[in-house]
Amino acid sequence: MRWINSTFRAATGMLAGPNRLRRRISWPGEHTRPRVSRSAPSPIAPFETHRIPIRAFRRSTNFTRGFGAALLFLTAAALAAPAADSTNSSPDTLLLRNGDSLDGNLLSIDARQIVRWKHADVAEPIEFKLGSISQLDLHPPAPPDRGTNHPCKVLLTQGDALEGSLVSCDNDTLILQTWYAGALSIPRKQVQSISFFPTAPDLFMAAGPDGWTQGSVTGALGVEAGQWTFRDGAFYAAKSASIARDIKLPDTAELEFDLAWSGDFSLSVALYTDSLQPMLIADKDKLPDFGAFYSMVFRSSIVQVARIKKMETLSYLSPVFIPAASQTNHVHIDVRARKQSNTLALAVDGQLLQVWNDTNGFIGQGTGVRFVHNGSGPVKVSNLRMIPWNGLFETNQTNIPPAGQDAVWLANNTTLAGVIESLADGKLTLRTNAAAVPSGRAALPRRPDQDSPTNENVPPPAPPDEVQVPLDAVTRLTFATEQAGPAKESPGTVHATFVHGGPLAFQLESWTAEGVHLRSPVFGPAKFDPKAFRRLVFPPSAPAAGAPTNRPPGLP
Repeated sequence: MRWINSTFRAATGMLAGPNRLRRRISWPGEHTRPRVSRSAPSPIAPFETHRIPIRAFRRSTNFTRGFGAALLFLTAAALAAPAADSTNSSPDTLLLRNGDSLDGNLLSIDARQIVRWKHADVAEPIEFKLGSISQLDLHPPAPPDRGTNHPCKVLLTQGDALEGSLVSCDNDTLILQTWYAGALSIPRKQVQSISFFPTAPDLFMAAGPDGWTQGSVTGALGVEAGQWTFRDGAFYAAKSASIARDIKLPDTAELEFDLAWSGDFSLSVALYTDSLQPMLIADKDKLPDFGAFYSMVFRSSIVQVARIKKMETLSYLSPVFIPAASQTNHVHIDVRARKQSNTLALAVDGQLLQVWNDTNGFIGQGTGVRFVHNGSGPVKVSNLRMIPWNGLFETNQTNIPPAGQDAVWLANNTTLAGVIESLADGKLTLRTNAAAVPSGRAALPRRPDQDSPTNENVPPPAPPDEVQVPLDAVTRLTFATEQAGPAKESPGTVHATFVHGGPLAFQLESWTAEGVHLRSPVFGPAKFDPKAFRRLVFPPSAPAAGAPTNRPPGLP
């Protein structure tokens, strides 16, 4: 590693060659934070930043070891500096077990557990032993549209979540057609639930800077002002900046985006706002009239939601910790809102972290969104879109069916319970002898004399009825909990995160640009498109050479 250290040490100043950086980015521990008077009466920081007593969780930045300083600097530059070639994609990041990190691109992982890594300033690929790597953060392009052929998310009993188009499901097998692995055959006993995505087109997608309003944040507490820039399909900000747009948020909606950052960061997202300009929250009562809104503040590993209304005391919903933020520097954010039920929700990388029920009523009065970078650490917002939401959560535990029965939630808020016979040809077939009950569950009926086994006049139970429902009318279904327990995890299991969010555990056999060969404990051997994954987490120690590789601690 000594030659790598000497090669990259110069990067803390100025890089040579075509990838030379034009400027240096300040990092946590180096930069000077804005000075705030201790006697200030308000605990609110400028421009929708809210002071939250937290510990900053981030990966080790030990600049005295190896090539840590140089490589972390390269990560910051990739986020903040304008790209010399606008066609270049964001670099991947390799995290070593000693805390060092290296930007570049993953080339391959072979059966000998050798990782080949390409860096722009090294002529030949660098080889690492897989056992020395704790995590790979990848930056694949946005996944293709889910399509209209019954797109869904399949949640497995051991925690995996697969997206694709449902082809069929019978008593034994579920067939899921995917863009990343073709058709997957999944044992039905390993399927916990299926959630169907709306097939309506996106309500909004950010395709460029047109239509967005840049806001001024100059002069607050010495914060240096900047602007959001748009390139390669993403918004970037390295200094305090605001950008807003009226995207016509409906009463029920889902807002998704990918968030990447470097070092400590603070980003406020105003939801249901009617103002396109940022505001100093401490002075909100002195500002011209504005409609109330929610401010969702992302700060390191903590998210907090504030209710912002003129002439009303500032109040907060409960804070949320994002476990993934301490292990990576980019996540997929999914914010859901439903005015009718006073609900806000947050999911990160496909994991539902928090559902807030605002007991004081839904405060948002506008239909716009605003992203305010609060001047700490460069950030990147990409793949921003608004999609329809049916108001249901994948892990919703309401209206639980009787033990041993499957449940089907319909778009009209009715629920069916019984035994799902099949899902095929655009129809769901359910065996039950009860009709659907609005806002509840349809259980098998019980006659008043059914408790009298000695009553000879009791007729035999009614034969089960077969109910067929169009799949387009189904929002979610769960299978009875009689399945086999979670698959036992083998040594060396890799825990991956899909580009669309959601986990997958497997044994890694090889990785090349042509495909990822893996073995799942649920659906067996498969070949995946490498663009399907945004993160790989490896176990503390890899198995012997030649054996299938890996598994990471701490991920679901």
